[in-house]
Amino acid sequence: MSEPQLNTPAPRQGRLHPLSWLFGMAGILKELALPLIAFLFLGRREEAWVMWALLPLIGLALWSGLRVWVYRYELHPGELLIRDGVLDKTQRHVPFARIHNIHLRRNGLHRLLGVTELRLDSASGGKPEAVMKVLGMQQALALEALLRGAGEHKPLDAASPAPAAQPLLHLPTPELLRLGLISNRGMVMVALLTGAVMQNEAARKLFFNTAEVPLRWLRQTLINELQMQHWQGLILASLLALLAALILLRGLSLVWALLKYHDFRLELEGEKLLARYGLLTQVRAGARLPRLQRFELVQSWLHRRFGRCKLEVHVAGGKLGKEHGLESSGQLHELAPIATPAQAQALLKLCLPQLDWPALQWQPLHPRTALRRLLGQARWLLPLVMAALVLALWRGWPALPLFGALVLLLSSWLWHAFAWARFAAWAEVDGSVLLFRSGVLTQRWVIVSAERLQSLRLYSTGLDRIFGMQRLQADTQGGSAHARALDIPFLSSEVAGALRRRLWERLAG
Repeated sequence: MSEPQLNTPAPRQGRLHPLSWLFGMAGILKELALPLIAFLFLGRREEAWVMWALLPLIGLALWSGLRVWVYRYELHPGELLIRDGVLDKTQRHVPFARIHNIHLRRNGLHRLLGVTELRLDSASGGKPEAVMKVLGMQQALALEALLRGAGEHKPLDAASPAPAAQPLLHLPTPELLRLGLISNRGMVMVALLTGAVMQNEAARKLFFNTAEVPLRWLRQTLINELQMQHWQGLILASLLALLAALILLRGLSLVWALLKYHDFRLELEGEKLLARYGLLTQVRAGARLPRLQRFELVQSWLHRRFGRCKLEVHVAGGKLGKEHGLESSGQLHELAPIATPAQAQALLKLCLPQLDWPALQWQPLHPRTALRRLLGQARWLLPLVMAALVLALWRGWPALPLFGALVLLLSSWLWHAFAWARFAAWAEVDGSVLLFRSGVLTQRWVIVSAERLQSLRLYSTGLDRIFGMQRLQADTQGGSAHARALDIPFLSSEVAGALRRRLWERLAG
């Protein structure tokens, strides 16, 4: 008697785009770009090395093409099967239930060739379940629709298109210009360029050889002006140089904001938040509402001058920080790069319906928080001040300017400690949402849903116990090993213990 035949649908199969080898090579050559450019300018003027350099490049191209040719993926009922590897074969089974976030990322070359990079993340965090570099755009959109439908327990052949998107936030060009003025990304861009140059000897020589003549002229001019005691001219020139540097940095920040967040749109598709943005590199990142674990509302001094703020989010599986060396540009980590406080509170209300921001009752920290902060910081600040005084006496510096600087430093220290203690507070919403705010110049509000917490911890130092204080620390699923999802310091021992018991009962229930 023969066994009954199972009507199992044939698996849907797919391969990478034929031009994927080009992006594989580009990833390797990107690491070698700076040394090669420096060698072209500073290396020996011989042509023989070009022929020798072609041999490994040809090898890299062949290897990349071979890896693309053997890469396969198949859609089976309940799972995605991925076959990869040339010498070491790998076969990975990814259940649809593990796929929580699907990201598409396109830079200028991707758009020119009509391809995209697709990334699948799970709730566990760390290494993604799959990174497909690259797929055709239509192929990637079809695969995304199939995976979304399969995640909703629909048959693979019945995967329906995504529901109509509800617009939540759109950033026009004027808002992006405000973002560029508020942010300090220009300094970050300069620091990254400086670090890249200084790490390579050939590039470092090229930089110093180029800057040698203007630096020598500037040094000689400064010596001449000091000898002639033209103090007013020196002060005016210094202020003009500082102003020019600030304008340059803000200009770089404006360029960064326009390139990265061009046409930023945040939309709601069913229960999934989807963010689209980017000019040169286009990113489409999304996450389901139940996967949002931790929110952070940030207001710098400049944010408050413009009446704006920033709303960040950490998604389950996103990891608090780049602990695995993976690019985060394809992950949802900002619900609003810039927004008004009312817009940010509306987004928080959407994600946490039980949160009513105007009705929050903020509770202050321990009454002696400022004194505890001062004593905690004195252990490293006072030795630095003493060392500076010893150095000043040894060098014979004038006493009056030194005394003025010391008074200014101590006054700023005291003001910062008391201002921080006055603003810092925590709030609780029916045991379901916990909030903590802190900061002076840059103020932060951390919001965590109690249902997303995974562990609770009470911690105290010897100095804390003298003041009768404890700090409450909480972690979420897939959180960082180096940063707590929530850390509320300087709570009285009674308040910290009672709060921990309420949260633990919520978790246990």
